[in-house]
Amino acid sequence: METRFCHIFLAFWLVLFLPIPAFSQSVESEPETTPALIQPEVERREFDEADIDGNDFELILSAGYLSIEDFGVNGLIAAKLNYYINEDFFVQVALGQSEGGETSFETLSGGAPLLNDDERELSYYSISIGYNLLPGEAFLSDNITYNTAFYLMGGVGNTEFAGDDRYTLSYGAGYRFLLNDWITINTDFKNNLFDMDVFGENKGTNNLEFTLGFGFVF
Repeated sequence: METRFCHIFLAFWLVLFLPIPAFSQSVESEPETTPALIQPEVERREFDEADIDGNDFELILSAGYLSIEDFGVNGLIAAKLNYYINEDFFVQVALGQSEGGETSFETLSGGAPLLNDDERELSYYSISIGYNLLPGEAFLSDNITYNTAFYLMGGVGNTEFAGDDRYTLSYGAGYRFLLNDWITINTDFKNNLFDMDVFGENKGTNNLEFTLGFGFVF
């Protein structure tokens, strides 16, 4: 009796556990499936390098006033060429011409003039470094906006006046207003420092300059 019970018990466990390996094998044999990933569609943008604006030069024609120390405030015409190194810095070469008036000594004394007509002609050239300190925008209306820049300048040059060439230091500030891609409005205020000995004593002079002009970018 006990032997029969052992056989039945053994058969029960064989039936219970024998299918497990077969089921496990069938599960393992099934290939794993992963949900399909959504692939992003990235479109390659084509562009023409010729369309990139690479204009680095600006020619400025301007007019204004030059206060020549002891010789009054006189008209000034100037031409300037800017080369933009990057968005912050630029180099400017400038040429200017003016004419000195009579001094207070000449006016009050009524004597012989200190300078002849040729010596009263003033011309200068300079090279300066400029820095765009405050680039910004000007809003004329809700739909009209112009790019602007406030900049500082400093440089060296030469001034020909009173029959002599005079080494000149200059510094100042300016404001640039871009009407469109190639036309600008520029206003500059500078001080030109050079020595002058017209009255017999060599002294440093401050000669203030104010100009307003149109620029052409190319």
